[in-house]
Amino acid sequence: MNVEELIKTAERLGPTPEPPEVLAYEQAEGPWEVKTVSPGIIPASADWTVQRLGECESELATVEAHYQAAIERLNKRRDELEERARRGVAYFRFKLEQWATRERTWLLKGKAKSVQLMHGTFGWRKSGGRLKVEDKDALAAWLSGQPIELGLFRMKIEPEMRALQEHCRKLGVVPPGCVYEPERDDFYVKAEAPEGALTKGKP
Repeated sequence: MNVEELIKTAERLGPTPEPPEVLAYEQAEGPWEVKTVSPGIIPASADWTVQRLGECESELATVEAHYQAAIERLNKRRDELEERARRGVAYFRFKLEQWATRERTWLLKGKAKSVQLMHGTFGWRKSGGRLKVEDKDALAAWLSGQPIELGLFRMKIEPEMRALQEHCRKLGVVPPGCVYEPERDDFYVKAEAPEGALTKGKP
């Protein structure tokens, strides 16, 4: 399915309803749930639920793959158009600057630094005359040997989370700017679904 067909399909489908097999079951039997039939025995409905969950995750992955493919195609086209425009900008800027530099003496009158035209302005601005950092590590090593009272650098305080967690756990404190999240058991599901399966099985 190409990008245009994918978009048309998504627009035609509208909001995604509940799984059709679940809707059919609920219309006939009432609300669907995983139920224990015999105590101590895992019901088939539990495994079916994991199966369907996995199939829905597989469908989600497929949609994401189509989306990424569409994004890649759009990005490629955008890059092509931007590159063409950048070449145009570079070409015309070069030609204008070449001419303006050659004729600068009469283009700039008095203390003027720019020239106003119907469709815009061009001119010259001061730049440079200041330090540019090219090797942060080398600069940091040099700064570390300079007196702190010169104010040439700033000290940045960042938390070391592993040590902070251990320290606060031992003292039983919560420092300002933090909240404590109580320890809990989070439910998880790791479904294994047949590749490409979308809607199979019955509740």
